[in-house]
Amino acid sequence: MSVQTSAEAARNALKKGLYAWTLLTLVALAIGYVFADTFGVWGALLGSILAGSFFAITAIVAAKTANLAVEWLGYAVLGSWLLKIIFLISALFWLRSQDFYSRPIFFVTLLIETIALLILEAVLVSRAPVPYVNPESDL
Repeated sequence: MSVQTSAEAARNALKKGLYAWTLLTLVALAIGYVFADTFGVWGALLGSILAGSFFAITAIVAAKTANLAVEWLGYAVLGSWLLKIIFLISALFWLRSQDFYSRPIFFVTLLIETIALLILEAVLVSRAPVPYVNPESDL
């Protein structure tokens, strides 16, 4: 087993997460269609887009800042979290007056996909063989 850099581990999590997100989205769309016809498809699609974009943004920020000092990774992740919360509140504010989607399908899709992607991300990052020290540093 080769040792990965932090950036490689984040890219690996992003890649596998996008595969999982695609599978979850297809399942959610099918279930949404079965239970609520096109309203369910729209609800599943909206919930899936929100969950997938949250996961992808976190993984991309982690991959892009992996070679920086740990403090910068923390700043970037917290900053992206704040932007995602603002985006979520804005999206929910806009969606509350819309009637083209199924709210229960939207909620269940968003909840299940968010939890599944968070668990996947945690497992992939925690199992990544990343060294604790920088082998290139001159100590």
